[in-house]
Amino acid sequence: MQKALFLLSIPPPVHGASMMGQYIKESRLINESFQITYINLNTSTTVDEIGKNGLKKVVKMAALLGKVVKVLLTTRPDFTYMTPTAAGVGFYKDWPLAMACKLFSRQLIVHYHNKGISDYQNKTLDNWLYKIFFKKTKVILLAKELFSDVQKYVKKEEVYYCPNGIPNPGYSRSEKTEKEPLQVLFLSNLLKEKGVYDLLDAVNLLKEKGAVFTCILVGGEGDISEAALYQKIKDLRLSENVHYLGKKYGMEKLSIIQSSDIFVFPTYYKKECLPLVILEAMSFGLPIITTTEGGIPSLIENERNGLLVEAKNPYKLSLAIQKLLNDQELRSLLGNSAKMDFTTKFTLEKFEGEFLNMMKKITS
Repeated sequence: MQKALFLLSIPPPVHGASMMGQYIKESRLINESFQITYINLNTSTTVDEIGKNGLKKVVKMAALLGKVVKVLLTTRPDFTYMTPTAAGVGFYKDWPLAMACKLFSRQLIVHYHNKGISDYQNKTLDNWLYKIFFKKTKVILLAKELFSDVQKYVKKEEVYYCPNGIPNPGYSRSEKTEKEPLQVLFLSNLLKEKGVYDLLDAVNLLKEKGAVFTCILVGGEGDISEAALYQKIKDLRLSENVHYLGKKYGMEKLSIIQSSDIFVFPTYYKKECLPLVILEAMSFGLPIITTTEGGIPSLIENERNGLLVEAKNPYKLSLAIQKLLNDQELRSLLGNSAKMDFTTKFTLEKFEGEFLNMMKKITS
């Protein structure tokens, strides 16, 4: 059995990459196939700390590097699997870790859950670091739309693709009676680039048209604080229309998704790749309104299993929401297609099988 070192993110904080890291660490199928030592890459404990620097973080980074080198020297893994940060401060933190892995293990495999390389590749220092980083490194991406981010350093035929997968909840959304107002759900950390404020502006436009529905916001604080969110809701006079529920996990979160009728995720987050929140909505058969950011087009096909709208455009977002509010048949059509796609392509079991087969192929 091959020995492996897995450097990946594990909650906290809770985000797509850390959740997938947790799924891998808990996977019986994967852990029975390799002799794996795990190290958590996270040096942040909350979402708003991600990408920021400071003395405390520098100390954590130094300690992390020391831990990685020690494990490499004592276990001598056949290969290292790593989920690095694509660019910025996080990349500078991960670069020496990758160099240590290249030096003390036979093979380095990187699996990207974020993007941003193309934004930095023309900077002299970053370009030099990327050239060394990608030399003889195997690369896994979540979707084909993300290849453009690494194409300067990696040939298309040398890239592997493995989309995310999540547990199948085994439930479907609850149908509303004609008298019940429909529920629109936003589920994500409160980041401006996730489109939270755009959704509020869209809700305001719909309220002015007399549309009747409720909008539920679920997620932890990011660069938008709870106080700032409530102030925005107050300024738009949406207190009766919009309800913020904070962080929700486990069955409580699943219950909220099940009771919702439309999922809206108007993201333009620069690091967005293949959002787990969209998979969660698909797993319940919710009709989805989102953007073409990152690898989302690999999940959502416009007018077939969801609606794709222009990012940072509350007016067009409001039209898409209104379209689904007024058309029960379309909601059912898009939701049923989304659920079928999830069941056949994006369950956790599907991910584990594809991930394991790919890792065996790369390391054979």
